[in-house]
Amino acid sequence: MIRLCTTSLWDKNATHSSYPYLTECFRNTILQWVPISIFWLILPLWLFVLNRRQIKSQSLIVSRLFINKMILTCLFIFLQLIHIINYFVPSTEVKDFVYLFTRILYLITTICILWLINYDRLKNIFSSGLLFIYWLLVLLATIPDLIDYSIKIYQQIQSLSWWIKFIAACLQFCVVLCLFIANCFAEKYNAPEATLHERPLVPEFYASFPSRILYSWVTPLILKGYRKPLTEKDCWELPMSERTATVVDQVRNYMKCWKLNTQYEKISMKKIQILDSNPLEDEHRNLLNNIPTVDVKQSSSKNRKTSMFWYALFCAYKEEIFIGAVIKLVHDILQFSGPMILKLLLKDFTDLNKPKWLGVFYASLLSIVVFCQIILLRAYFHCQFLVGLRFRSAITGLIYRKSLKLSNASKQETTTGEIVNLMAIDASRFAEVTQHIHVLWSGPFQLLIALILLYREMKFSIIPGVTLLFIMIPTNLYLHRIQKKLTFKQMKIKDQRIKMMNEILNGIRVLKLYAWEVAFIRSITRIRDEELGYIRKKAILTAISNILWTFTPILVGILTFATYVLSSDTNILTADKAFVSLALFNLLRSPLVVFPNVMTNVVEARVSNKRIENFLNNEEIDEDAVDKISMDSNKYAVKIENSSFRWSNLVDDPIILKNINMQIEQGSLIAFIGMVGSGKSSILAALLGEINKVHGHVSISGTIAYVPQTAWIMNTTLKENILFGRDFDRHLYNRVIEACALKQDLDMLPANDETEIGEKGINLSGGQRQRVSLARALYSNADIFLLDDPLSAVDAHVGAHIFKNVIGPKGLLYGKTRLLVTHGISHLSKCDDIIVVSQGEIIDHGSYNDLMIRSSILQDFVNSVPTSHDEGYQRQASDLESSKSIPTTPLELIANLFESIEHDTQQNELQPILNEIAEEKRKTIEKEFVQTGSVKLNIFFIYIRSCKLFMVGLVMIFFGLTICASLSTNIWLSKWTDTVKSKTLTNNTSSRSNQIYYMNIYSILGLIQGFLSFTMQLIQKFASYIAGRKLHWMILIGILHAPSSFFDTTPIGRIINRFSKDIDAVDSTLPNGFSQSLTVFITVIATLIILIYGSWFALIELLPLACLFIYIQRVYVSSSRQLRRLDSITRSSIYANFSETIQGLTSIRAYQAQQRFIDLSDKFMDRNQSCHLASSVANRWLGLRLEMIANLLTLFTAITAVFMRDRLTAGTVGLMITFALQITHSLNMLVRVSSDVETNIVSVERIDEY
Repeated sequence: MIRLCTTSLWDKNATHSSYPYLTECFRNTILQWVPISIFWLILPLWLFVLNRRQIKSQSLIVSRLFINKMILTCLFIFLQLIHIINYFVPSTEVKDFVYLFTRILYLITTICILWLINYDRLKNIFSSGLLFIYWLLVLLATIPDLIDYSIKIYQQIQSLSWWIKFIAACLQFCVVLCLFIANCFAEKYNAPEATLHERPLVPEFYASFPSRILYSWVTPLILKGYRKPLTEKDCWELPMSERTATVVDQVRNYMKCWKLNTQYEKISMKKIQILDSNPLEDEHRNLLNNIPTVDVKQSSSKNRKTSMFWYALFCAYKEEIFIGAVIKLVHDILQFSGPMILKLLLKDFTDLNKPKWLGVFYASLLSIVVFCQIILLRAYFHCQFLVGLRFRSAITGLIYRKSLKLSNASKQETTTGEIVNLMAIDASRFAEVTQHIHVLWSGPFQLLIALILLYREMKFSIIPGVTLLFIMIPTNLYLHRIQKKLTFKQMKIKDQRIKMMNEILNGIRVLKLYAWEVAFIRSITRIRDEELGYIRKKAILTAISNILWTFTPILVGILTFATYVLSSDTNILTADKAFVSLALFNLLRSPLVVFPNVMTNVVEARVSNKRIENFLNNEEIDEDAVDKISMDSNKYAVKIENSSFRWSNLVDDPIILKNINMQIEQGSLIAFIGMVGSGKSSILAALLGEINKVHGHVSISGTIAYVPQTAWIMNTTLKENILFGRDFDRHLYNRVIEACALKQDLDMLPANDETEIGEKGINLSGGQRQRVSLARALYSNADIFLLDDPLSAVDAHVGAHIFKNVIGPKGLLYGKTRLLVTHGISHLSKCDDIIVVSQGEIIDHGSYNDLMIRSSILQDFVNSVPTSHDEGYQRQASDLESSKSIPTTPLELIANLFESIEHDTQQNELQPILNEIAEEKRKTIEKEFVQTGSVKLNIFFIYIRSCKLFMVGLVMIFFGLTICASLSTNIWLSKWTDTVKSKTLTNNTSSRSNQIYYMNIYSILGLIQGFLSFTMQLIQKFASYIAGRKLHWMILIGILHAPSSFFDTTPIGRIINRFSKDIDAVDSTLPNGFSQSLTVFITVIATLIILIYGSWFALIELLPLACLFIYIQRVYVSSSRQLRRLDSITRSSIYANFSETIQGLTSIRAYQAQQRFIDLSDKFMDRNQSCHLASSVANRWLGLRLEMIANLLTLFTAITAVFMRDRLTAGTVGLMITFALQITHSLNMLVRVSSDVETNIVSVERIDEY
């Protein structure tokens, strides 16, 4: 039988002496097998990740770093071969078989690494985390061998074998050190994708592994923001895998798969790979596009109980979610090793006979474990943040795409304000819930582990505490159920408020004309008061829930200590039991505090999920209602056969077009006439597929251009409004400008056709807007032109010019199919055919002369039109007719009537606006102002005054009292354990009475602390409620009393963003931020006081660390606040673009420009996500560095206690280290929540701006 080792594996005397060492057997087995085992355990997961990546052409580049790695790895293999050969060389020295076995393991592992290095390169891995960890562990495992051989040589052991081992160990150490250093760097990134954008790609994706885990790749951005204010160009470009288009395709893929019938459910989701450059492979795209409609409906009904949206989001990113869960699990396990190491340290502290190096070792081990926790926690949050980032992109992209497909019935049911809320609020809630979603299982897991460890310390004395926990959990669940109902009701009221604000802003000129500001202020205030009622109830419930969870660890500690002391006379509460239990109670605090917030987030996310699903399930426009036929196969450009139409698919909805039959030849000019409301515009809407077809057949041969009754003008240059995404053709463009009589108008504009047109064409007259809309149609060079009363907004002579040069027989559109809805009579004789419409039916058609002879209706129509106005006065009637095709509110209808008054005086109206924009010739819409530097103290004073000074004063008083109560409770516990330790326990009665005395005082102090904390939080919630009410009143008054010129230069989306996102921040985010700030401040201040209380030497440690803390905090906040502002600014562009899209939805669909607007929306979303990502990783950068500082403080505190153990008591040391462990998390939370408050106070700044 082969013996592995000739020496023992572990020698207690060797490790517990003043000069410790490890046995040769331990060095050759455990120490060497640990890195090898970890490598082979992680390798399958690493290969799984690599196999999901595509081999790219640029990955074939062979760099100098790659060559060095290969050479060094081969050299390491050569050294292992030398060790193996040396084993078989005859020698008088006894050689352990384990030595040979270990070298063979190294040889096999290193050969695998040689292959893995090349495979990483093929898979475009710039830096391998697996190899970095492996070589780091091998380097650490090599050091004890080197030290031992050096000692042997120093002791003048002249054995040749020892010299060979020493030289081999030195060479191996050098090679491993070089390999470790080589794996600290990343391969050079030279992908073509990086050259396609002005901004660099996110450095994380090509940074080295140490840079990724330490967030060093963020440092250049942080320092840049410290030196000068950051701009949007300083943020990185998102990689293809993170962009909205890719993410939406991925989620939509799984949404389609969810709808499959059982025969399609067998398709493996693993076959669907999302590639960086091509989100969906063609074969999978074809598969998903060919899903039968019947099967979709059947499957949808069968799976109605399952949330389609949750399913799609989870399946799309299940791998990332799983990786986050693994990281969280390892972190949770590691964090419970801290109290166990603390127990060993305190026991070592009480035994003065043990060597001091053992205490230093325990302190160092504690610091290393905490360091690993810090790295893992940062990695977990970043992983979950990226998932949340994709969730938000997917939701926003899906909502935008759905909006482009909404039917008329859906548009009537869903307002623009409600959809903006889905994008601004509901999408953000999905992103927020991913940050802590794993707490749902991690919280109970941490609770279970903590209770098991507490049982080891306190035995059955934990039963009362556990009972209390089981009482608290259902109590909080009940409270959260009530919160869910309140949140749902609040969101509905919020939708009403945003809807009304959107209507008010769209009709603001009418409102000011009739001096209706006060009436609408009252209406908005009534809705806001109802919303605040729900917010007030939620605030009370939140305060109760928070104090229950926060106070639970204190109550559990009181009940546990009391039960332990009173259950037996022999139960003595020693320092190691008390403070290890206290450390475990503090670990209980984290899941118990976070769990209710996570439950709240989950409740809100479930409400948001239901709202989003309801919207995504809305009725869509029937894309098959109109058949598209090739022009070569049919002589008719338009054909309608036996068709009837209604505005929605509801049976109760009346039919608006009945039995329509119409055949229009290509190249003809057809006029539609009839009285107001007869259905002329509805026929054009039917040809566009905008209304629901009841029965019949509709076909169109060729492309369509559409000129609506009310011109839709985009907030861009006049030239871009005409081009509408098409390539610029100078010759065609000039012809269009001349034909539409725009030449003179362009000469009057400050920057000619490069002048930016304001929102809704505010700096153009009604006639000019109509001519720009006509020019857009003309430039499109379509086959069929649907002209819905295009001459109604222009003067008679301009109308004659346009008809002659554009619409008429000699115009630019000659040879094109033209369908003209008109109320004029002067051009009817030039039309090829006239169709008479009455009460939704075509009652006659023919040439002008024929109809004048046989049709009394045409005669009546001609007689009803005043010849003096002809084409001029008809606009108001036309607008009334369009109210059915484009659903409007009464306020919007009045706005249209008001605009009709303005149209009569075109040039007089234009001149004042031109004078106002003379300073900035091209720009009409003012760029949103971005504040720079720190938030002014005045903004904080505005918020404080909004909270009322009396309420703020009460909060500060109870804040100070809570700190005093916290200090008293913990210091009293320290005194308790020290007193018990110092007492002679011969008199059991005296000892028992002494413990009861200390226990009673400790209980009273704990209860006082809980009461003061609850009162402080309750007052703070009410103060925030008062502030939310006042700030909304301030911005409402400011907006409605603003001059009309303000709305000429400010997009509605920008204002809506204040009333949605910023007001939501004031109502929810800021109150929670201030509440967390107060809690963290109490912990940090109490910790610092206790450290100084334990030892004045703590000041020596605190001062340099405090300087470093202040520097990092200042550097971070300078960049963070600016990134937060950029996030808010770029978010406004998303909502402004969406509002503009909804207004021109019919035109966008008519021109088949949906994809171009989707791309534009995705671009705005990616810009915002880029700023949002930069803000988040800056937070990770800060958290890591602050927790490192706190970890150093813990290390210095523990080492100081070890070297001063003859002066300090066990209770004092336990108190110091316990709170030093807390500050690791508390310091990060301190700057994080204070920075969050400062960055979220920007919402108050933005509200104050208006």
